[in-house]
Amino acid sequence: MIKKYLLIILLLCLITVTPGCWDQTEIEFLALVRVIAIDYLPGRRAPYLVTVAIAQPIDAGGGESGGGQPQTLLFSGVGATLDLAFDHLSYNLSRRLFLSHAETVIIGKDLAEYGLHHTLDFIIRHNQIRLNSFLLQATGMAHEVLTVPERLSSGIADEILGLIEEAEEKTETVTQVAYKFLQQLVTPGQDPYTAIVMVGPPLEMTIPELQDKEGAEESGEGGSSDAGGGGSEASGSAGTRREEEVLTLAGLGAFRSSKLAGKLDHTETRGLLWFLGKADRAIVAVPDPYNPGESVNFLTDRVDTSIIPVVSNGEVSFRVEVKEEGDIRSLTGTLDLSPPETIKKLNSAKAAVIKEEMEKSLRKMQEMQTDLVGFGAILYRKHPKTFEQLQDRWREVFSNLKVEITVKSTIRRTGHQRRPFHPAR
Repeated sequence: MIKKYLLIILLLCLITVTPGCWDQTEIEFLALVRVIAIDYLPGRRAPYLVTVAIAQPIDAGGGESGGGQPQTLLFSGVGATLDLAFDHLSYNLSRRLFLSHAETVIIGKDLAEYGLHHTLDFIIRHNQIRLNSFLLQATGMAHEVLTVPERLSSGIADEILGLIEEAEEKTETVTQVAYKFLQQLVTPGQDPYTAIVMVGPPLEMTIPELQDKEGAEESGEGGSSDAGGGGSEASGSAGTRREEEVLTLAGLGAFRSSKLAGKLDHTETRGLLWFLGKADRAIVAVPDPYNPGESVNFLTDRVDTSIIPVVSNGEVSFRVEVKEEGDIRSLTGTLDLSPPETIKKLNSAKAAVIKEEMEKSLRKMQEMQTDLVGFGAILYRKHPKTFEQLQDRWREVFSNLKVEITVKSTIRRTGHQRRPFHPAR
C-alpha cells in the first residue's frame, strides 16, 4: 500500500516539473516563409528592402482548395538594417513570421555590389534561417524575381526550387548554398560565387519570325478596334508583358571578398566547371574534322581534374590536367565513325574545345581578379610558406598567373550506329 502512495506522489512530482512545450506556437498561427528576397536601395535612410513569399494557408484559399488562386503571398518591409526591415514587414502580418521553411535567399544586384557582410552576418546569427538555403543573385532587384508568374509549379517558391534542381544537372550555372558561400569567403586564396537568376521574356518572344506571325494574327483579329481607348490598350499591353516574363538560371556572380566583382556567362561558367571537375553532363559541339561546316555533339560522362602548383625559383605557376570521357550523341553531317583515325581526330578536336572554354574562363577571372577556382587555396595546402609570402598581394599575382592546361579526351561510345545512313534514292 505504501508503495502505491509513493508511486502516486512521484508521478505528481513529475507532472509539476514537466509542463511540456510552454512556448510552443501552433502551426495555424505561423506565417511560413518559403523564399526571402533582399534588396539594397541606395540613398535612403532605410535602404534594406526585404520581400518574403509566404505559403498561403488552405483555410485562406491556398492549397488544393484554392480554386486557381496564388499559392504564395508577397509581403515587404524596409529598414536601416535587416532586423528592422523584417520587423517592419511583420506589421502587415496577422501571424508570426517563421523563416525556418525558407529554402532560397535571393540577393539583389545593388546589394551584391554594396556588399553582403551585413546580410551574411544576419543569416549566420538568425536562429531560424537555415545555412543550407540556396543563395541566388538577381541581375536586377530581387523583389522582381518573386513577382514573375510561375509556369509549371503551383507557386513561385516551387518554381525557383525546380529551376535549382534542374540546374544541378546542367553546366550553365552552379547552385550554391549559404554555408558553402561562407566557407569560400573565409578560405584564404578562394573567392566565392553564386548562381544568377534572370528575369526576361521567354525565347519564343525574342524570335523575330514568331513575333511577325503573332503580330499579324493579332492585327487580323482586332482590325476594327481602332476606336478603343488608348489608355486601356496600354494597360493591357503592360500586363501582358509582365505575364510573359520567365525566370532563368544561367551564369555566375563572381565576388571579390563580399562584394560583386562581375559575372561569368554560361560558357565561362562551364569553363570554370572544367577546372572544378564538375562538368559532367555537358553537351559539347565539335566541328567535323573532315567537314568544318558540320558538327559532332558529345555528352560528357566523366571528368577528372588535377590542379598541381609548381614553385620554381620563387615563381608560382600551375599545371591543370583534365581527363574527360563522353559519348557521341548526334551528327549533323554524314561522318563515318568506323575508321580509328576519325575517332582520334574527334578526341583531339573535343580536347581543343574544352581547353578553349577553360582558357576563356580563366582570362575572365583574371580580369576581375577573382580566384573562383581556388588556386590560392591549393597553393596554401601544398606550399603554405610560399602562399603566406604572397597572400597580401595574391590578387595581383593571380591576375598574371601562368596556368598550363592539358586535356585528354576519350570517346567511350558512338551510339548504335557507327556508319552514317544514306536516304534511298
